[in-house]
Amino acid sequence: MAVSVGQITIMDFNDGVTLTGYISGNHTKNVRYDGNNESYTPNFVSTPLVLTPSLFVAGSGTDIMASGTDIMASGTNVQAVAWKRKANNQTGENNLSAGESMGAAFPKALTVSSQPFSAAVFSVEYICTIVYRDPATGLDLTYKNSVTIQKVTEGNNIAIAEITADPGLAFKNALPASITLGAHLYRGAAKDTTNLTYVWERLVAGIWTAIGGATGATHVVTPSMVASLQQFRVKISDTVAGDSYTSDPATVLDFNDPIQVVIESTGGEVFKNGIGTSTLKAKLFQNGGEVDSGGTAYTYTWTVLNKDGSTRSFADATASKTGKSIPVGTGDVDVKSTFVCTVS
Repeated sequence: MAVSVGQITIMDFNDGVTLTGYISGNHTKNVRYDGNNESYTPNFVSTPLVLTPSLFVAGSGTDIMASGTDIMASGTNVQAVAWKRKANNQTGENNLSAGESMGAAFPKALTVSSQPFSAAVFSVEYICTIVYRDPATGLDLTYKNSVTIQKVTEGNNIAIAEITADPGLAFKNALPASITLGAHLYRGAAKDTTNLTYVWERLVAGIWTAIGGATGATHVVTPSMVASLQQFRVKISDTVAGDSYTSDPATVLDFNDPIQVVIESTGGEVFKNGIGTSTLKAKLFQNGGEVDSGGTAYTYTWTVLNKDGSTRSFADATASKTGKSIPVGTGDVDVKSTFVCTVS
């Protein structure tokens, strides 16, 4: 089965990158409010909330699993960073309020040193928009991520199950090698880790199905487990209290770049007066880099078309040739010939 076909007549090579990332914070996502004392824990006025964005190029050398390089640490190729907010009583994305500011230096963390909650405000979503310029194509790519901070009133016994993903929620070209999903149960602003059991599930044909053996606080996902996209969730139960909570789904994506075939000709593309020879070589590119430079991973099959686009034989009367490189001469060219390389 062929995995790619290329020919020397026309080539359009365009390979954009895929971005992934997350926002980390120095506090939990839940802030406990004591109505009797009218106090918040944690108190952002005394201990500011710091939200730090991270950005990675999935499936490349800047992927966190490959080198641990966070683009936001240096800001390389980052063109712009903007923070917005959206409280539960607001519509759309809004400018930051007093006491909310973005750092001047990378990683452009957001610091919240004021109390964002009130009687009418019980949740605030902080949205970070990053514009990254792909050095290979010169295109500006926009990546947006957000995190929601919630107020939990003490005494209402609200518990929330959450999933985190390290290093993110996307694979590209089988990288990273794995993603670790983590299950967390928060009661108010405190994380509960005692007397808990876990059941991980995945969505199959619209039905949530338990994953065999996935009963720990973490679940490792590999690229082979994801076809385009796969949703996961976790059920957390307290064996003493007898209560159970189900997280929101986490969607893991799998991106794959098609292999692009570029054919090089050592003798150019024009023979004159019946004189000329050339060596045609097929080069494969994926994710902006050459693959199979040794020509051992794939089979290269060459055919030739005449000026009318019909299949013809080579000068030695063979219908096709194999190999990463083949020699051709004037006998292989009848006015105009197109050499096609099918990679399988």
